[in-house]
Amino acid sequence: MSKVFCNKPFDHNYIHTNGKFRLCCTTIQDIYTDNNYNLFNAGKHSVNDYWNSNRMKEIRKNMIAGKQTRDCIKCYQQEKNGIASLRSTNGMENFIKNTKADGTYTKPASTMQIQMGNICNLKCKMCSQMYSHMNGLELLEIGKEDPDWLHWVKEQGANVNNWTNELGIKQEWYKNKEFKLQTFEHISQNITNLNVIGGEPTLIPEFYEMFEYCDKQNTLGDKSVTLVTNLTNTNPRMTKWLPKLRKWRIWASIDGVAERTEYIRYPSQWKIILKSLDFYKNLAKESNGGITLSPAVQLLNVDQLDDIIKWWINWCGGELNEKYGFTWLATVWYPLICNPAIAPREWRLKVADKLDKFTFDDFYKDYIIDLRKEKHPKEQMLNYQKAFIRYNDTQDKHRKGKTWRELLPKLESALTNSLS
Repeated sequence: MSKVFCNKPFDHNYIHTNGKFRLCCTTIQDIYTDNNYNLFNAGKHSVNDYWNSNRMKEIRKNMIAGKQTRDCIKCYQQEKNGIASLRSTNGMENFIKNTKADGTYTKPASTMQIQMGNICNLKCKMCSQMYSHMNGLELLEIGKEDPDWLHWVKEQGANVNNWTNELGIKQEWYKNKEFKLQTFEHISQNITNLNVIGGEPTLIPEFYEMFEYCDKQNTLGDKSVTLVTNLTNTNPRMTKWLPKLRKWRIWASIDGVAERTEYIRYPSQWKIILKSLDFYKNLAKESNGGITLSPAVQLLNVDQLDDIIKWWINWCGGELNEKYGFTWLATVWYPLICNPAIAPREWRLKVADKLDKFTFDDFYKDYIIDLRKEKHPKEQMLNYQKAFIRYNDTQDKHRKGKTWRELLPKLESALTNSLS
């Protein structure tokens, strides 16, 4: 089996929040235009423009020849470290067969992930301007009250916030009517498996326009669609389109039970989330749909992982099945202050012992193992702990709601002891 080949450059389109085309959601490499100076952007270029560009052809040729490509470095590194990556060799022989000597691929992609900008109604603790313009606006608001804090945040970078450029700017690549319609046409005619992410897609009028376009083209029936949503803006219009799809699934972004998720995914409301879950549950009973819970594991919820799973299984009726599933979105490695590894050892060990009393899957076991490991030198960890306190105390003061100190008193006590 090839150690470098992946089917993504042969059968997958990916549009990032800023409209840039990439191989997939894992890479951070944008696709350059043929002059190697500008970047392909869905607001200025069609899918066809980039699909057989010089860069895409070069990537395919390298993979077929067994050569690594810089776009896939993250997957290579994960595999080197014994971690499963998203790289897939499924269909490799056919993909190679349909590739010309110069790297041109003779067919359009059949799978696509589309990130509909960064418009969002939440300011999640682990998020940034890249995926929520509201997160950026809040940083600016706090900066007016405390300029030194905002300066510190920008200096700290990914230690406390992953993206502090272009704060408050809305990424709306889909507003260009010409290329928006070309993208919709491509989805309608070629894509059979579509993932839609934001921001929060349900806030975007063009999200509904896409469904309406495909419905008028009578192509919804051959599509499987996954929608990643925070469940705060469920629109009844979805009852018109979801049942017509071959298959659909909601990936529910819920990171805690009740007030914990309200805190992490501020200013969400638990009662609205539950109402949205019931909406999709009822719709799934009448069509080929389902719901998957996908929490982002982080310092602010790792102590509640067992409670999240128990709550979800109970909501699902006592067991997980094809209709109602569970997947781990990811561990929040950055910003570093959201990573469980920076917490004091005494707190992590107690959390690990609590979680160990509940049995789930191998990933759950791995989280418990990780909690018992030391991953940072002591002085560095203390600096991260101080940053966690400064960032969240200032943000919580601005929000005037529940604070991390109120929700996680045992963590507060452990941090106090660690820094004393």
